Amino acid sequence: MGQKRKGRVLGLSFPGEARSKPGTAFLAVLMFSFLLCGMLPTPFGSAPSRAYAAAPPRVALTFDDGYGLDHRILEFLSSQGIRATAFLIGSWAQRNPSLVKEMDALGWDICNHTQNHTPLTRVPDPQIVAELSACQSVIASLTGQHWPLFRPPGGFIDDRVRAVAAAAGYTTVMWDLDSGDSRGVEYSVAERTAFMVNASRDGSILLFHFGGKHTYELVVGVVQGLKQRGFCFVTVPELFGWKNMVRGGSSGPGMTAPTRRFLFPEGTTRRGFAEWILVFNPNPEEVVVRLDLRSGSESREREYSIPALRRLSINVNREFPGRDEVAAVLEASGEVVAERTVYFNRGSGFTGGFTSPGCTRPSVLHYFAEGAALEGFEEYLSLFNPNPGDAGAEVELVSGGTSRVQKVVVPARRRVTLGLKGLAPGAEYSLVVRSDAPLAAERSRYFVFDKLVTGGSVTAGEALPRPEWFFAEGTTREGFNTFLAVYNPCLESTWVVVHARCADGNTAEERFLLPARTRRTLSLDTMLPPGMDFVTQVRSLLPVVAERSFYFRENNVIGGDGSPGTGEPAERWYFAEGCTQDGFSEWLVLENPWKHEQEVGVSYYTENGTLEKPYLIPAEGKVVVDVSSEVGHCREVSMEVISSCGVVAERSIYFEADLGL
Repeated sequence: MGQKRKGRVLGLSFPGEARSKPGTAFLAVLMFSFLLCGMLPTPFGSAPSRAYAAAPPRVALTFDDGYGLDHRILEFLSSQGIRATAFLIGSWAQRNPSLVKEMDALGWDICNHTQNHTPLTRVPDPQIVAELSACQSVIASLTGQHWPLFRPPGGFIDDRVRAVAAAAGYTTVMWDLDSGDSRGVEYSVAERTAFMVNASRDGSILLFHFGGKHTYELVVGVVQGLKQRGFCFVTVPELFGWKNMVRGGSSGPGMTAPTRRFLFPEGTTRRGFAEWILVFNPNPEEVVVRLDLRSGSESREREYSIPALRRLSINVNREFPGRDEVAAVLEASGEVVAERTVYFNRGSGFTGGFTSPGCTRPSVLHYFAEGAALEGFEEYLSLFNPNPGDAGAEVELVSGGTSRVQKVVVPARRRVTLGLKGLAPGAEYSLVVRSDAPLAAERSRYFVFDKLVTGGSVTAGEALPRPEWFFAEGTTREGFNTFLAVYNPCLESTWVVVHARCADGNTAEERFLLPARTRRTLSLDTMLPPGMDFVTQVRSLLPVVAERSFYFRENNVIGGDGSPGTGEPAERWYFAEGCTQDGFSEWLVLENPWKHEQEVGVSYYTENGTLEKPYLIPAEGKVVVDVSSEVGHCREVSMEVISSCGVVAERSIYFEADLGL
C-alpha cells in the first residue's frame, strides 16, 4: 500500500476540548456595529477555502439533535424547495423512525451526531468509535444513506477525537455561523436573523437545532433574507462536492499473457454506473479489435484500431447507453490485454468502483471461494454463454456443510444474472458453477462493510483449484481490514497452511484441517502486528480455491475489493488499466517469492511514450511502486512487468473523483 493520506477536516474546527463561546456583550457590540454600519462582521471562526461556482453563492442549513423537533421547520423548507442536512442522534432516530424517513423522503441528507450525544472529548477512543458506528447503523437502516460525515455533540472537539474519527472513516463537520438557538442568549430573533443573513458568504454552514429556541422563526427569517441576497441552498454533501464524488479502490493481479479474445459477462450502463473497457496493444504493429455488446436480444458491434504500444479506452455507456445488463465480447486481430472498469454512485454516499480482467477461457466448471449474504451485502452471479446453442448450468451454494442447488438455462450468446442473497440468507458461502457447455462466470458484490464502508467488486470464477496461491498485496495499516477465504472443493479433508510474511521479515502462520466441501475465513489483520505491509501464501495438500477481500477507510476515501490469488509466479505480467490523474493514486506491488534477490523491469506505456524502469526486489520480499512518481500526472497508463525467474504482480488503484455520476 502507499503512504496514507493525512486526515482532512472540513468545516470550522475549534482548538481545545470545547468550542469557544462569544460572550453576550461581545455579540451585542458586534451586532450593533453591524446593524448601524452595514459592515460584514467576522464569523465565529473561519472555514477552509472552497472552490465553488461564483454565482449563485451557496449556503448549507444544518440541524442538530432531533429531540423537540418543530415539524413546521420541515413543512416550511419543503414549501421553499430547500433540502437541508440533519445531524441526528442515533437513539432519537431509533425512537422516531417516521420523522427520519420523512426527512429522507424530502431529500434531506442525514448525517452522524453520535448514538447518545456523548461529549467525545471525555470518553476513550473505543467509545468514540462505538458511538459513531451505532449511530451510522441506525441512519443506514432507516434511510439507506451512508455519508461519512459527523458533527461532535456540543461542538466539543480536540485533535484526539478528530484523529479517531478520521481513522474510522469520518470527516468532521463544524459550522461558520451559529444561530444561537441552543443557548440562552439575550439578543432578539430579529438581531440574530439579521446577523446570519448578512454574515453568510459563499460556502457558509449555518447551525440550527431541531428543538432550539425560536428555531422556526429564525429559519424563516434567514431563508427569506438569504434569498433576497441571491443565495441558493444546498446540503453539506453537495457543498463539499460529494454528491457526484465516487470513492473506492481496486486491487488484484494482472494477466500473464496477451490473447485475442475476452468475455465480460458483467456490465451495466444504467443510470449511476459508468463502464469502460481498456485494451492495451503490446505489439510493435497496429491491431484491430471488434467489440460485440449484448443486452438481451439486442446487440451492437463496434470496431477500433489501436496503434502499437498504446491503449484504447472504450466508453461502454456511450456505445450502448441505458442498459440494465450488458455483456461484452472483444476479439482482436493480434494478442492484446483487456480489462473492464466500472464506477458507480447509487446515491446517498453509496459509491465505489472495480477493475477486473476479462475471461479468456470459458469453462464448464467455476469456483468462487468468497460469498456472503450478510447484512449490508448483496451479490449476483452473471453467466454468459458464448456458444451457438443453449447451455444448462447448476449453481451450488455451499455453506456450513450443506448446499443448495439452483438450475438455470443460459440462452445462446446471452447473459443470465442470478441474485444470490435469497439462496442463503444470513450465511457465508462458497459457490460452484457446473455447466454442460463452456461459460464465462463472474460474481459481483455491492457492500456496506462495518456500517460505513461502501463499495463493490467483480470476480471471475476459478476453473482450476490449486495446491498453492500467492497474494502480493496486503497491509495491516490503520483503516484496513483484510480477509482470506479458502474453500476445499474435494471429497476429502486437507491440511492448509496460510503463511504471511511482513516487510520487516516477521512471519505468521496458521495451519488447519479443512473438511471436504467447506470454507474457512481468516482475518489476516489478527495474525500480524499493526502498521505492516505483508504478502500471503496458501499451501494445501489437496487443491483448494482462495480469495482475498479487503476493506479500507482512509479519511474521505472508503471502499474495498475482492480478488482471487495467483496460482504461480510468472515471468511476465500485463496491466491494461491505470490512471494517475487528479483524484487517483496507483501502486504496483511486486513480490519475489524466491530465496535470492531479483531484478525486475517495468515498462510504463502512456500517451507521452514509453518509460522503462528497473527494480531490485530482495529475496522473499516485495517492492511497492508509486506509479505516479514514475510517470507523473497522466490520463492513462498501461504496464508490462518482465522478470527472469518469475514474480507475483498486483496493481492497486484508489480514487476519489467527480465522475459525473
